[in-house]
Parts: sequence; C-alpha cells; structure tokens
Amino acid sequence: MNLYDELQSIDLDDLLDRLTSYATNRLKSAGLKDLGGKEPFDFVGDLLLKVIEGTRDWENANCSFTDFMFGSLRSEISNFLKGSLVGQTQDLLESHAYNNQDDIKEERQQVSELLQQAGADDDELMVFEYWMDGICKPREIAEDLGIDVKEIYRTVKRLERRLPKIREQAKSII
Repeated sequence: MNLYDELQSIDLDDLLDRLTSYATNRLKSAGLKDLGGKEPFDFVGDLLLKVIEGTRDWENANCSFTDFMFGSLRSEISNFLKGSLVGQTQDLLESHAYNNQDDIKEERQQVSELLQQAGADDDELMVFEYWMDGICKPREIAEDLGIDVKEIYRTVKRLERRLPKIREQAKSII
C-alpha cells in the first residue's frame, strides 16, 4: 500500500491526537522548560511533513503506518532533546570561557563537586572534564582514553540525565 492509500484508510485525526498526546508526555517527562518556541503538535506536524516529503520513508518500513509514526516521533523528540542538552552544556562552556585561569580551576572543582553530590561516578566526572576542555565527541574521548566508544556513550547518557539536576547551581558558580 502506498502512502496516499494508507492516509486515506486510517483515522488521521485520531492518529494525530494520539501522536500529539505522546509528544506532550515525552516532552513533559524530559523536564525541558524551553522548547525553542515549539509545541508538541509542531513535532507531529514536522514529522508528517517529513513523511509526505519522503525524508522519513514509510513505504520501505516493515511495520504499520501507526507504529512507524510513533517510532519516528520518538526519534524526532529524542534528537531534539539530545540537541537541547548539548546546547545547554555548550552554553555553560561558553560562559566558562570568559573567566580567568585561576577562577576556572576553582569553578571546575566546584562543578565537579556538584556532580559528585548528584551521584556522578568517576567515569562521568572524567567525561565532563573532557567537555570542559572542549572535547565533546564520544569517539574522540574514547580514542584518547583507549577504551571502547560504547562505554563513553553509556557514560554520556548517565551524565546527561544528571546535568539538569545541577544546571542552575552550576550557572550560579560559572
């Protein structure tokens, strides 16, 4: 069945309502306050446009159109959230760059202590130090440490879950 036939055969209003509800719940659970002017229905609209334009290719997928839409929406939101976390971390790093060297060491120590208080392990602290040094790509960090990049990805995931907990305190330090 092609895309046009599929869109004709489903209750599109119901699907869009369910997708919007899903997007709302996913974004609320992420705890991100600033969505860059986007609303949950914007994610759904953008996704539908990508499907129609062929950027998201349902016709080659091995699942129902509904499953494809939910999976794609999950991916779109995940990519947005990941980009937001990276952007917020970069904001911290940029504000950090304007301070003098003596203050930088003290501030890094204070932020590391905040991370430790939030439950960060040694691996997370190490990755954060790389970030503070401007090295943000997991592959570069893994190569420098001589470990598998999958370990760095796992550590980054844990660290990204901790950062929102200390973000306001870290901004006040930096």
